[in-house]
Amino acid sequence: MLSHHIKKSRTAFTLIELLVVMAIISLLLGILLPALNNARAKAREAKDGTQVKQVHGGLVIASADNPSTGAYPLPSEINRIGTMVGRGIVDEFKNDHASLLAACIAKNLLSPALLVSPSEVSGKVAICSNYDMTKYDPAKDIFWDGDVTNPSSEKMSDPQNFTTDLMLRCNTSYAFLPLGGKKPTAKTQSRRELQWKNSGDSRFPVVGNRGVKDGLETPEEYSVSRTLEIHGGRASWEGQMAYNDNHVNFERTFYPTGMTCVPKGKAVPPGDTACGAIAVVGVGLDNLFKRDDDGSQTAGNDTDAWLCVVNKVDCSGSNLPGSAGVTTTYKTGGGGGTTTTSGNVNYD
Repeated sequence: MLSHHIKKSRTAFTLIELLVVMAIISLLLGILLPALNNARAKAREAKDGTQVKQVHGGLVIASADNPSTGAYPLPSEINRIGTMVGRGIVDEFKNDHASLLAACIAKNLLSPALLVSPSEVSGKVAICSNYDMTKYDPAKDIFWDGDVTNPSSEKMSDPQNFTTDLMLRCNTSYAFLPLGGKKPTAKTQSRRELQWKNSGDSRFPVVGNRGVKDGLETPEEYSVSRTLEIHGGRASWEGQMAYNDNHVNFERTFYPTGMTCVPKGKAVPPGDTACGAIAVVGVGLDNLFKRDDDGSQTAGNDTDAWLCVVNKVDCSGSNLPGSAGVTTTYKTGGGGGTTTTSGNVNYD
């Protein structure tokens, strides 16, 4: 009788084979993950640009309600002093960015989700999930969630569901042109009169990713700003900017090409000179996030580009018809800033 020897087949990997497979997988992950992360960052960057364009597009659509001027919405004009809809003295106290965006949401020009960047890094910035559309009631002198009736000139004091306080809670990732009124000493138009409208100006930004406080590039402010993480990878600021002809550009500097403080018709000085670095106000390269006249009541007329997040507005002077005008002042903050005037402007 023949004995049959059955050879058993091997059913398991050896230790050496397992280590080789693991090494190959680790190598592939090391090659693919950076490329995948870069692709995801580029996708967020592109989506962010689309959102910024749509936000500006909402303002452009709203400008059709003002065919003679093409002006964008102003909370102070949407709900004026008094109770007659569309009539009365403008209430400059209402011209903060929370009221602006809440009023745009109430008119379905914008959505809460559109106002938060897909690249947002701050834990204090989130989509407003409790905006109450039913609050809109012009018959009761309420034009957005958080609005208050104003039979006389008064500050807006009621709590809002939609906020723009980067120190506590903010419902937008984006910085906008501040909506302050003209200075009493101004002899020419203000930045609001010139650019808070459908001007078609391809060199003037009105909304985009927020930046470093006051546009500073010192280590104490620039290097620690969380705005660098939005698109710049913690090393440098980068952001999407919507200009007033509705084109969007991805900027890598606070001084975009073609954007100067030089008044129309004046010659551009040679070299790269910042507006604040020379004696003549209104001449030089314009900083996206710096109020280049530093809030002075005699220097310039606030015609430079300046993007920020305004949480509160304080006014001085009379806002009665025929008066010298209204001075709107702000406080720099949100990034450990110091008080320079009154009102609240946030950055980080």
